[in-house]
Amino acid sequence: MKQTDPIIQIKTCPISGKAFHITQQDMDFYAKISPTFAGQKFAIPTPTLHPDERQRRRLAFRNERNLYRRTCDASGKQIISMYNPECGYKVYETKIWYGDSRNALDFGQEYNFSRV
Repeated sequence: MKQTDPIIQIKTCPISGKAFHITQQDMDFYAKISPTFAGQKFAIPTPTLHPDERQRRRLAFRNERNLYRRTCDASGKQIISMYNPECGYKVYETKIWYGDSRNALDFGQEYNFSRV
């Protein structure tokens, strides 16, 4: 937040009870990303939760308490993963996951264009 950025609203988080500010920069961002359908713009509402609570909610699904030693399903190298080797998911090392070595036709699905 800039020092000169005017505060538009001060809200209180219903979970933590902490106060947080909605600034003009926030409002400009929400206006910029608000979707438009059939020529009508739909405004995104301002947040009701403190930024710490929003972050906590975003990260709640992650498994960061249990790490497993397992084998990369593409290269066969030993890696550390948040997925248990017995879970049945394919897991790749980071270089392979973000690289172009995998063929998308191996894991892609047929698309039915008549369902559009």
